[in-house]
Amino acid sequence: MDDGLLHVLDGLAANPAAPPDVLLRLAAVPRAAKEMAWRQPNLPSTVVERLLITGDSTVALALDSPQQSDATRQRIAEHPDACIRDARSRFVDHSIGVGNRVRPDDLAAYAGPGGLVGLARHEDPVLRAAVAGTWEAMPVALRRELLADPDPRVRKAAAGYPHPSAPADLHAVLLADEATRAEVASYATLTEEAVRECLTGDEELRGAVAVNPTLPQPARDRLAQDPSPYVRSRVLLRQDLPEDHRRRLHAALLAEREDVFDEVTFALALLDEDEPSWLPSRPLAERLDHLDSPIPCFRRCAARSTDLPADVVRRLYTHDDVRVRHIVAGRADTPGDVLERLVHEHGEGLKHRWGHTEHSNFPPEAFVRLATAEDSSRRVLAAKGPDLPADVIAILARDTEAHVRAAAARHRRVPVRVLESLLIDDSPEVVEAAAANPVLPADRMHALLDQAGL
Repeated sequence: MDDGLLHVLDGLAANPAAPPDVLLRLAAVPRAAKEMAWRQPNLPSTVVERLLITGDSTVALALDSPQQSDATRQRIAEHPDACIRDARSRFVDHSIGVGNRVRPDDLAAYAGPGGLVGLARHEDPVLRAAVAGTWEAMPVALRRELLADPDPRVRKAAAGYPHPSAPADLHAVLLADEATRAEVASYATLTEEAVRECLTGDEELRGAVAVNPTLPQPARDRLAQDPSPYVRSRVLLRQDLPEDHRRRLHAALLAEREDVFDEVTFALALLDEDEPSWLPSRPLAERLDHLDSPIPCFRRCAARSTDLPADVVRRLYTHDDVRVRHIVAGRADTPGDVLERLVHEHGEGLKHRWGHTEHSNFPPEAFVRLATAEDSSRRVLAAKGPDLPADVIAILARDTEAHVRAAAARHRRVPVRVLESLLIDDSPEVVEAAAANPVLPADRMHALLDQAGL
């Protein structure tokens, strides 16, 4: 079977409109079986049985997930083949062994009748640490137990991410413990001894204590001259740092940069992705002062304020910092022409949220204009238009860039005749996208399976 047909089968295995008889035929191809198990929710019982016959533990792992029915998961739990029955527990066991974070629901299933509480009190400290490092919603009393665990790995896991701040009455003990000190140094009430320990600690510990609100001024000023650019960058986030001092310290860091890979650049990049946690609660006038701060995270934090005056918002639509423009454009009242201009000039831009093309004010006709943009990433965005005319989709399907053709192949209004041409594209990405499109008729799916000899 040639590579093109293999990618067609991969796409069909992920196609949400593929009927059960198509899926049953696909199950004979190991890679398609895996794709189907991972990508298709609520698979019919007949298809599940056919997949389990493969004896593939990866397929069983994929099927033993919340996206499948309770009946499917019960079928796996009662399967006579241990390779199938224990696929998820072996996966969790491996993840714990190599130190990967395991989801609480996976841990709970792995734990058995005793649940997470039983696992948190298991005789093996590796298992206790696994629970301590992942169960964010654990009872406070249980977390206290783990914070006092005899094994330092467990105490460290219980003190840090993803947990909220530790109870205040434990701060002194946690600061005195080398295993947990760095995890609480950013917020715990500091004693004189803790300050001394932190100031002589490693870079991570000094960076953590640099943002602690209870850090005495002499210690703060010492960290402002720390040999580590990372530590000095953390000092910039302090609320008690005079603004002129903050700006001088930032300017000094900028002046130290020598290339894009040095430790100063790395420290400033980390700072750019952070924000001063105290700034959102400050009075509006103070936040407005930071909109043009030379420190990016300060002006971006201020730009997220929901109470900015209308004239200020209009000014920020053309701010020199494109990230500021993206942030402000996320407001519900952003005009469509502002959104379209920003997308044309800078793309979607925002991480971990809906893009500007999903904004309710984004003009539907703008998707047509994006289809002729010079930048291919903008032409990809054109295919996000839900009502894009068929002739425009056809133009995108003939684009010189494969990722644009793939975007056209995924469109729910792509004409079937256009899909046919994309199924024989030179790019695997395009072929898979075309085969995965639910617009593809079922009889054409069967014809492709015939062609593959299935």
